[in-house]
Amino acid sequence: MTISLEPASAGLPRLACAGLLFALLGPLVACPAKPDQHQAAVDIDLRRFVVQTGENDYALGGDQPLVTIILWTDYACAPCGRSWQVMKHLVEDYGDDLRVVYRAGTVPGFQHGERAAEAAFAAGGQGKFWDMHWRLFEYPDDFSRPILRKHAEAIGLDVPQFMDDLDTGRYSSPRVRDRRQAAALGLSPLPAAFANGLFVLGFKDEAGWHALIDREIASARKMMQDGIKRADVYEEFMRTAKRGRVDDNDEAKRLQAQRGAAAEAADPARLDGPDSKARYAVPTGAVAGFGPADAPVVVVEFVDYQCPYCRKAHDEVLPALRERYPNDVRVEIRHLPLEIHPAAAAAARAAITAGEQGKFGEFHARLFADDIGGLGFSTFVQEAEKLGLDVERFKRDFQTREVGDKLASDVLLARRLGIQGTPGFFVNGRYIDGARSAATYTDMVDEELARAKQLEAEGTPRSELYAALMQGALTPDQFPNAHLAVAPHDAAPSPEQDPTPRQDPAPANDAGQP
Repeated sequence: MTISLEPASAGLPRLACAGLLFALLGPLVACPAKPDQHQAAVDIDLRRFVVQTGENDYALGGDQPLVTIILWTDYACAPCGRSWQVMKHLVEDYGDDLRVVYRAGTVPGFQHGERAAEAAFAAGGQGKFWDMHWRLFEYPDDFSRPILRKHAEAIGLDVPQFMDDLDTGRYSSPRVRDRRQAAALGLSPLPAAFANGLFVLGFKDEAGWHALIDREIASARKMMQDGIKRADVYEEFMRTAKRGRVDDNDEAKRLQAQRGAAAEAADPARLDGPDSKARYAVPTGAVAGFGPADAPVVVVEFVDYQCPYCRKAHDEVLPALRERYPNDVRVEIRHLPLEIHPAAAAAARAAITAGEQGKFGEFHARLFADDIGGLGFSTFVQEAEKLGLDVERFKRDFQTREVGDKLASDVLLARRLGIQGTPGFFVNGRYIDGARSAATYTDMVDEELARAKQLEAEGTPRSELYAALMQGALTPDQFPNAHLAVAPHDAAPSPEQDPTPRQDPAPANDAGQP
């Protein structure tokens, strides 16, 4: 049930409220439609919901307010930015009677918005949350790493610390905490707010908010007349509120289903996995490789630098292959940073960047070394210097779209093949999941080399053996998930341009075998 609140003052313009819901459109979070100029009231859900606050909340306004607004927004959402401008004006109007609490309204997999939210929390770690908050809404079109660095410089942050905090995912926890609270409440469209527990969905103009706040202040003052202390007003509102979800209406359910359908194709939990009995024409020829270019057997490995089973494969499986087949096996590395490992994407970018200067192998090994520090940008720079790289070039290249595109390409390839965990291996296109015993790989390599030896005896030149062995392999248009046309968002593939995202994925996993 909803009520329509008219503006409290007849002298105020009867401005319209925004459309109530938004759908998933393109690579960014779409937001409510433009206001309906014929609608003068603000629709408010009469039910009051329990919404918890916390001691470490970032908030504007009074410490003992009569009205507490908890607002979920995304920095890439234009109506969210307008909502915060309204909140700023409301705090000016109501002073200590109003408190507005920030919540990160990010969508799982939308790295564009997630990165911005973590930047705000990282700035808050240095006492400048609101400085970063307003800048992010002022410049909503680009949340790339170089731009966030410029914001950090502009507001006087310790920039190296700020960048390391982003690289290591130090502030992913509060972002995820806010997301979980939103999920528990059934929130999906943004902006979404609760005023003393009353649910307000979409952008609302100041006149509509004044009507609601005035009504709530009157209720709060009545509580105080009945003996409730000012400091306990919000708790009293919550005492009579219900616990539950706000998405039990037909329009919200329809749009939620629409968003789910849009995300389904790129959700790893819904991907078809590779058939271990099939052979896939996995693209080869990557710079990130070890072994002779004309090797008849090519092993392609998808790695995550924070995956313990990838480390096991690096320490045990790959050395065995390189030692046993120095002339007949080439190992090529591709990247699949998993969502459960917040620093893996940055590490993959660093390895690719080192490869631009011909040092991929050395840098790759260092990322798995026991004595390496945290996987943050400062560590990457230190390792680049140790390996004799042009450090200034490394710093520049790390930020570029080209490096991000290479990472995005690997992630897309993994998704098309249906890999859901790391490490994932293809031996001449035949899939093996996890860090199994070295014998598992050598047995398969021996089978391929036996076929190669037969082909060579029949007159096939060595340079053509690999192509001959791959005859009949399933081509990219026959991969398990060939329909995927864009890379999923979870790998943070490019700081300048994020590809089409996915939502609510089942957690990707380390695919080590017992």
